[in-house]
Amino acid sequence: MIKLNAIDDIKDFIKENKFVMLYFSSDGCNVCDDVLPMIEDLLIKYSKVVGGHVEIQNTPSVASIFGIFTIPAIIIFLEEKEIVRQVRYINFLELKEKIQRFSEFV
Repeated sequence: MIKLNAIDDIKDFIKENKFVMLYFSSDGCNVCDDVLPMIEDLLIKYSKVVGGHVEIQNTPSVASIFGIFTIPAIIIFLEEKEIVRQVRYINFLELKEKIQRFSEFV
């Protein structure tokens, strides 16, 4: 998973990759720390998805641009369009099903 620290880097990352998962977290968020390895495992299993990790304390304006009001948060983009958003309580079963379904279009 690639660390993204600037808004322009995040926007370029979404443009340059067809199927993108952005994971938003923050330092001191224990839930975020627990979810991160599960996200990384998911990205290994579904290699068509390219992962980016954004720590919002490094770029606070990212939260307002992407509408992140709570963390952890996951946004999945397909061809630059948001198709999945999960926040706070990440439902991995639902997330896997959606990734599998949208993988057919990649």
